[in-house]
Amino acid sequence: MVKESQESLSKDKIKNLLAILEEYGKQEWLKSWKEHMAIPNDDYFLYDSEKVLRYLLLRVLINQQAKVYTVRRLSLELYYEFGEALLFKPYLISELEILSIFKKICGDRGKELYSVGFLGGIKPISLFAYRFKAYEGFIRWLESKNLSLSDFIIYELQNNKPSGLLSRLKEDEILDIGWVGNDPKACRMYVNWVLFLINDIWKIAVIDQKESFMIVDGHVGKIFCRAGLLGEVLYEKKRPYIIEASKLRDEIEKIVISNGNIPFYVDNGAFYIYQNGYCLDISPKCEECLLSLMCKKYIKWTAYQQFNKDK
Repeated sequence: MVKESQESLSKDKIKNLLAILEEYGKQEWLKSWKEHMAIPNDDYFLYDSEKVLRYLLLRVLINQQAKVYTVRRLSLELYYEFGEALLFKPYLISELEILSIFKKICGDRGKELYSVGFLGGIKPISLFAYRFKAYEGFIRWLESKNLSLSDFIIYELQNNKPSGLLSRLKEDEILDIGWVGNDPKACRMYVNWVLFLINDIWKIAVIDQKESFMIVDGHVGKIFCRAGLLGEVLYEKKRPYIIEASKLRDEIEKIVISNGNIPFYVDNGAFYIYQNGYCLDISPKCEECLLSLMCKKYIKWTAYQQFNKDK
């Protein structure tokens, strides 16, 4: 890891740029949240909070390191095949039945879900299997305590705030085998989704979404660096100009929170600036980007690809 200082935006421009990202993130999220979550096409499903929360827990557990469109297809196929058994009695579904769906969607070796080269020798099918077991084990625990997941989550949010729910989930001794890292992005994503659903869709609680979390994948981090929202950039030693997004997250989140923005929507806004074809790693469309008038355009910083800074 290498550190480089750069000129950052003024405080006023940081505030204005974050406001643009927050509004853009909210606008784009409201268009496509069902697709992101891979909500089943069932008129009644969405309004059964218990079903949705259980389904999304499985969805985010298998999401880590996964190819986004494949994990969405797999989550939906598992639900369509097994229905309520998947959500309430997953331990009654045989391993062979589960793995047959996995192979149908992800291929015999699972390479359509997880990239083998990034797993340190772990087979994709093995990774999926033990993550499913983590989900299954947590459902068993809820059953043993006679708890609904909805009540569990609302209790944590109301008594310990979103940060308490995040800690409770990521440190759970059963779920822990399914997460990646000490502060898993997938767990943060789940809590953000929960806050959105209970506030804006179900309206069963009012929890300040300013207490949501930044995910900060490589593209989000890249945009913060390129725009000049950060005055100090951490990047890979062996591959110059590729940022260390996970190591920048704390500073990014601090900036967003200190300016009074909603982290979840700012994170989404930065992601969509990439996703919608503006701040690409190579040949960004700066002239069309809504950040263009304020952005510092430090386009040497990239998320995942080597980029020739002289282009």
